Amino acid sequence: MKRFSSVLLLSLVPSLAWAGGFESGANNAEVLGRGGAFTAKADDASAMEYNVAGLARQRGTHTLIGANLVNKTYEFQRSGVYPDDPNFAPDPTQNQVATPYGGQPFPKVSNTGGLFFAPMFGITTDFGYFDRWTFGLGIYGPSSYGKFTFPTTVNGLPGPGRYDVASTDLLIIYPTLAAAVRVTKWLDIGAELHLVVAKLTFQTVALVDLGRASCPTGEYVGCDSATTLDLMGVTATASIGAMFHPMRDFSIGLHLRGPVDLMASGTANGTPPAVKPLIISPEDATFETKLPWVLRLGLRYAFVKNGFEHGDVEVDGTYEAWAQAQGDGPKVNIPNLSIFTDITPTVTHHFLDTFSVRIGGAYNLKVGPAVLTFRIGFMFDSAATHYADTRLDFDTGAKYMPAAGVGFRIRGIALNLAYAYIFEPDRDVTNGDIRVINPVNHGSNVSSDQVTLTPVVNNGHYHAETEIVSISLNIAWDEALKRRRVLAYE
Repeated sequence: MKRFSSVLLLSLVPSLAWAGGFESGANNAEVLGRGGAFTAKADDASAMEYNVAGLARQRGTHTLIGANLVNKTYEFQRSGVYPDDPNFAPDPTQNQVATPYGGQPFPKVSNTGGLFFAPMFGITTDFGYFDRWTFGLGIYGPSSYGKFTFPTTVNGLPGPGRYDVASTDLLIIYPTLAAAVRVTKWLDIGAELHLVVAKLTFQTVALVDLGRASCPTGEYVGCDSATTLDLMGVTATASIGAMFHPMRDFSIGLHLRGPVDLMASGTANGTPPAVKPLIISPEDATFETKLPWVLRLGLRYAFVKNGFEHGDVEVDGTYEAWAQAQGDGPKVNIPNLSIFTDITPTVTHHFLDTFSVRIGGAYNLKVGPAVLTFRIGFMFDSAATHYADTRLDFDTGAKYMPAAGVGFRIRGIALNLAYAYIFEPDRDVTNGDIRVINPVNHGSNVSSDQVTLTPVVNNGHYHAETEIVSISLNIAWDEALKRRRVLAYE
């Protein structure tokens, strides 16, 4: 029975990840409208995410308030048919069972998680005193969609994606404290400390293979057991950044965020399979995963004439070391679950290192005392898994994102809007590597006969697309209040 409990959790725990192939656009309406190209610009509070060194030249006090509203479409049409035979008389020596849907094609399932709201807040200041130092305090989350829900039943039929994931609800925030300094005329540097606060809920279905008499097929719904983890964790990491200005109108940005080792704790709970009722009470559980270091590099050229910036263009690249960070995958530890002890399953997703290319810019137009800004950009994120490891718990396909935005600034108050559409090439998986987990046989992919592999459950057609609407308000308080002071280096 200990094996049964361990795999109740084993199939439940997807790898926690949210960048590269997982990222959905960018935080902050200005950044999103530029296709995410901001590492060498980084001239507002979102520098705490894209390049902390960009804070150094933000004189006075600034406040940024913004939010992304994300609509995610993710569909899965599994290949094949239900493995049952509606006319078959039950026979414990055969791998068949009589069900009314036996032999029917699997239905398509779609994410019903709904709109995802991702806010952002930041304040930067030199306290009206420092000429070269700027400090920042911010709270933001990864620019990702963190809520997937797939039905466990579809028109009375067992959901074809239930052995992968039924729902994933991730709330991640980075409370951040930052500082940056203008070292020389051509160099700015910065550093910051991030807390990483995670509230995680996962739900999936495991199959308890109790033998042919009880579980005639490898996907018999009577042997299903729904399982849920509710977890919360807090950890920390740090970032460093540099901004080079080799020429007046040309900037080079470099930013490195450190790796994250997250340990979340909470409860594990499960429902017993219909063929063998058990009492399973909620028990303590922990979940450990690692996130990679992230490197950003940006090159920006600004078109400045008579002290007014008419526009700019920027090209950025990112690299995220997912393969190194994940290793053999995240770990679950449940010291006790009912009468069971020392439950320690491991799950691997075979993540790939990811890279991203982001190109964007802006055109500024004077309108009396105001400035009207038009932005455009494009982002490419590489795939985070091979086709064989495509799953429903995270959208890991390659992503192409055109984006556009508009901004209006007057007397230190700027309002920005942006829209982005993320296109992903469909995936047709024929060599799937995700199988039903068998709790009875040590949580392996081997059936109760100790020989036959459990069914592959991720072959099929995957379609994903995302729409993002972003809005932000940026207030430069010194300008808005018409305060002006002479700096020492002026």
